[in-house]
Amino acid sequence: MIEVALCDDNREDIEKLNGLAEQFALAHDDIPMRFSTFSSAEELLERIESGGGFDLYILDVIMSEMTGIRFAETLRSRDDPAEIVFLTVSPEYAVDAFSVFASGYMIKPVSMEDFDKTILRAVQKITREKNETITLKTKDGLRRITLSKIMMIESFNHTREITLSDNSVLETPATLSELFELLRGYDRFFMPHRSYIANLDYLVGIVCYDLLMSGNRRIPIPKNQFAAVQEFVQNYFFKTQN
Repeated sequence: MIEVALCDDNREDIEKLNGLAEQFALAHDDIPMRFSTFSSAEELLERIESGGGFDLYILDVIMSEMTGIRFAETLRSRDDPAEIVFLTVSPEYAVDAFSVFASGYMIKPVSMEDFDKTILRAVQKITREKNETITLKTKDGLRRITLSKIMMIESFNHTREITLSDNSVLETPATLSELFELLRGYDRFFMPHRSYIANLDYLVGIVCYDLLMSGNRRIPIPKNQFAAVQEFVQNYFFKTQN
């Protein structure tokens, strides 16, 4: 069962959102889901404290007490890996999605088409990442690695270092091209530089000519590739609006 929280402090908007959720559930009855609605971020936090968290949060960016961004920051400070989708009246707020690793955003008023595309993408990501792994040879022997935990891969000398979400590092003799061949079917992995593979789910932002990753790690972007990398990143985060 995928647990989804809908949070908006505008009564009319939350009713419309709940209606979209009901239509989504009917259209995708093969996906076991349960939607719960909340009229404030504070109410949602209380629910989490008493009854546990959710797999997916759909949050209004602007709320009177605690904003959706602030709520998402609270989740991430607790190392909650749940998917987050923001509701906003303007695309300008979408840039804040980088800092909390959000799946995307939807512009109000939300159409059924946008809701369906955005939520289906997040749900597929949840179900896919719960089980998907790859097995690699490391200096300590064979190791099964959950794809969602791979933050970045760096190649130098004759070694590839795989940095995981818990900041541990694995070394593998596999070449970077071999590793990318394993990962290229997953749109969150890409090569911004010939010596790196990045998982965009851990991207915090683009600073100068670097990708700023979680933990203040940086991946250099070649100047002649900057525009292409920027476009790739924007398409990944905001493709539901294209």
